[in-house]
Amino acid sequence: MFNAYSDPPTATMQRIKGVTTGSLPTFIDISANFGATSIEEDSILSRLNATGKRVAFMGDDTWMNLYGDLIDPSASFPYDSFNVEDLHSVDNGVITHMFPLLRQTEKTWDFLVGHFLGVDHAGHRVGPGHATMRSKLLQMDQVLRDVVEALDEDTLLVVIGDHGMDTKGDHGGDDPWETSSATWIYSKIIPLQTIPSERLPASLLLNTTFPSAPTSHRSIQQIDLVPTISLLLGLPIPFNNLGVVIPELFARGDELDQALRLNTRQIADYLQTYRTSPSGADLDDTWPLLELKRSSVLRAKEGFMEEAHIYARSALQVCREMWAQFSMTTIILGLLVMLATVPVTATISQCLDPQDDQWLLDSIVASCAAFVVTGLLVYVTVSIGKGLVTISPFQLALFGASSMGSVVLTFRTRFRRLKRTPTPPILILLLQSILLFSNSFVFWEERVLPFLLPTSLTSLTFSLISATSKKLQRRGLFYGAVFLLCVRLMSLSTVCREEQGSYCHVTFYSSSIVPSPPLPILVAIIPVALTLPTLVRRFMRIAAADHGLAPLTIEIYFRAVLLGGTAFWFLDWAENHQTTVLLEGTHFGGSAIRTIRTVIARVVAWSMGVGLALWSASPLNLAIRKQTDPTGRLSVQVIGFSNSFGSFYLSFLCIIFSIIWLSSQLPGQLVLALGLAALLSYLEFIDTVRDVRNPAQQRPYQLPTLEEVLPLALLGLESFYATGHQATLNSLQWKSAFIFSADRGTLSPITVTLNTLGPTIFFAMCVPLLALWAIEPLNATTPLRARRREVLAGSLKSFLLLSNYHAVVLLAAAACAMIQRRHLMVWKVFAPRFMVAGLCSIAVDLAGIAAMFGGVSTVVYRASSTYQGVGQ
Repeated sequence: MFNAYSDPPTATMQRIKGVTTGSLPTFIDISANFGATSIEEDSILSRLNATGKRVAFMGDDTWMNLYGDLIDPSASFPYDSFNVEDLHSVDNGVITHMFPLLRQTEKTWDFLVGHFLGVDHAGHRVGPGHATMRSKLLQMDQVLRDVVEALDEDTLLVVIGDHGMDTKGDHGGDDPWETSSATWIYSKIIPLQTIPSERLPASLLLNTTFPSAPTSHRSIQQIDLVPTISLLLGLPIPFNNLGVVIPELFARGDELDQALRLNTRQIADYLQTYRTSPSGADLDDTWPLLELKRSSVLRAKEGFMEEAHIYARSALQVCREMWAQFSMTTIILGLLVMLATVPVTATISQCLDPQDDQWLLDSIVASCAAFVVTGLLVYVTVSIGKGLVTISPFQLALFGASSMGSVVLTFRTRFRRLKRTPTPPILILLLQSILLFSNSFVFWEERVLPFLLPTSLTSLTFSLISATSKKLQRRGLFYGAVFLLCVRLMSLSTVCREEQGSYCHVTFYSSSIVPSPPLPILVAIIPVALTLPTLVRRFMRIAAADHGLAPLTIEIYFRAVLLGGTAFWFLDWAENHQTTVLLEGTHFGGSAIRTIRTVIARVVAWSMGVGLALWSASPLNLAIRKQTDPTGRLSVQVIGFSNSFGSFYLSFLCIIFSIIWLSSQLPGQLVLALGLAALLSYLEFIDTVRDVRNPAQQRPYQLPTLEEVLPLALLGLESFYATGHQATLNSLQWKSAFIFSADRGTLSPITVTLNTLGPTIFFAMCVPLLALWAIEPLNATTPLRARRREVLAGSLKSFLLLSNYHAVVLLAAAACAMIQRRHLMVWKVFAPRFMVAGLCSIAVDLAGIAAMFGGVSTVVYRASSTYQGVGQ
């Protein structure tokens, strides 16, 4: 029995690759877990096939994707591996097909693989602490007893876990819970070991301690199974193996000596071949040390086993470090492109002029033309002179095109007058960016954000404190306090990183080992879903802009879809609590619940599409009141006129909010509700600050500023953490992949993305409200056409400022990952934070494009058609 270490990423496809080839997965391989393709590397299965041995298989269909052509078609029984809702079908199928093969008198197979999935799926569905997990483990215990009973004397049994799971039942990362799994090797009659372990060199028998275990246990690398099984089967070791034979299994006579010699020669041949390959320069720094250790093996007599083991482990460590290589040329070019975009977007946002939109259009056309022409020229030139540069023509062309586009945009702003940006928001952004270089800040970023958010309101609050109107002062401070209260309540929702240890307590789930919603959430979420539409309409009513179709869209449609999204996750929770019944054979309850919640999810999704179509064709949220004075003169009053833009755009956002609500678990839904309340309070807070700073009855239109955008940017990031996420792979909520279907479907990546980045996307799409909220379509000094240009410019500027914020954070995260690339924590801390920054930046930019073309443009068009001819 061994404690086996699985190299991260601890996903099924990568671990199957590891235990069959002996090679190491790469960090980016995690993406292949959703679409595994055939492995052409040398492996145990390819060696079996080459010697005419027959391989039988049943279980996880990932094996068929990787080795389908090496498995006997008549003894192949694959099952879908992504239906985490189903805890039993795969296991039952393996049991059904495996035992007849085990009990054959004349074996029709030489190597049998049975890959059970019930324990893995139970971990994902209900966590390791649930009663369902205990039931599955008991079932597996009985299966193992039956397998041992069915074994004949010539069959070797190897039982492994391809990976572990964290305290929530997930995996994919690199914490000890995920990288530790048991390995049991058993022979019924033939002894595996005739020499006692005490007589083997102690340096070959390492021990590790599993988390929370009272004692240490014999440990191996999981890839050590590859040379071990290969030699036990009389097969050559796969060429690119980096594992070392397990000593106890060769402790018979001089077999261990022979096995280590074959193992050492195989690793040396592999390294020598790699050394002569185009990538061989990677070994330049460590090659002398490796050769010195290999020479020690060749010279050793008494201590041969120790020297051979040291050489094999040194090769493994060198390759682990070597394959975390970095192309400094492309990294620096990428950083330069990111660095160029920051001042460009900043200056463009400051140069926007609502009265001169032709300048912006000309600048964009010139930049695009420069991008295309430069890219083509560089690509053709580098392709002709191929071999003169070390990076691909496409990469160099992309760099050149991006750089030239930035240069052209910068050149276009040289004669424009730049508006001064207040210092406090810049200091906060710089502080946040600099702190990314600290691993402690990355560990605790979600705890720092609730303090950065109030700080970002400092300059705005000072304007209220100095206000001459006490009414405006009280109003502004009240909405500011509500905003901060909502942010503080959001921050109470947490999931913990491994590094936070005992200083963090999970509140997003009921406990760190049971991934179900806490009881207070179950009690509160339905009332919240019922009252949230009322709150939205209440804020619309401040400017009386809750008429038209607003009662229908907000009070009925919005409430219905929120209740639908909540019902979906309630049924998910109910199904998880019925799994013990399912194990006893009553399948109707679970399947009925699963069908109902899937139908609810699809109805909510379809209603979003219908809602967007109806919204785009609906009138503004206005009411018309006609009155006749005593003289008979007719007067027309437009109710909701002062917030025509903002109210109608908010109706659009509520439709977007509904699909993100559906993709979020119940605790995340409560966080989203608090975030929406915070957003609405912040809009009224900003409106009050503007009234204080411009007390004129008809204040001039002001484009949004960085100090107004920054709190929303921080709110979007806070919502990412508060909805149960961290900058770690194991915080991904895989349940969301099965919202529309119990099986893996084409929509699964979309729903996981919405679950992870949806809150950030939503609050990014909310930024135009800073340019639209409480803005009259026209007044005595500003005609409709001018106002239309102003709100479009303001919406665009708000997005540019938000994009600039994320570009700065991304630049800092990328620079940090580059500088800290040899840091002990790079793959655990800095690289994942860089990935989050990159994904957030992409998501925000795409959300901005969608909101400008799908939301803001529709709002402006509807307002223009409504008020056309008024005031002329």
